[in-house]
Amino acid sequence: MQQTSIDRWLRKAFVYVCKVYCNTLPTRVPDGVTLEESGDDAAGRYRYCFTVSNDKQMSELTALLEVANITYTSRVSERAGTVSKLFNNPEKSFSLQVAWMIFISIIIAIAFSDLPVRIWTYLSADESEAPVKKPAATAPAKP
Repeated sequence: MQQTSIDRWLRKAFVYVCKVYCNTLPTRVPDGVTLEESGDDAAGRYRYCFTVSNDKQMSELTALLEVANITYTSRVSERAGTVSKLFNNPEKSFSLQVAWMIFISIIIAIAFSDLPVRIWTYLSADESEAPVKKPAATAPAKP
């Protein structure tokens, strides 16, 4: 199923996380960026790992690393968990699934309400049973 722009935004916001690896620490770290010692996932080549959650933090961190002339590399990875399983299915569109669920819920709510019965009785009523509007009385014409 085709992914919508909402699906791509959800995936970018909640599934993908960017990691920046370097050997030397910059003078300061932007707010919201997590610093940790890199383990075996960096293949022993880089010492520090910054975890960045949005584009603003990423651009600020890379600007700091470039100004300090620090060699770095960045990698995009996926978060683990339920949210990743919901939003990161390339064969199903999460937003279209939600739209269908809302549509079906509305149809079921209308079907179980009294609305279809009232419409049917109104449309199938005989004209003799329907209230007849009487013309308004007019005043006699003045001579």
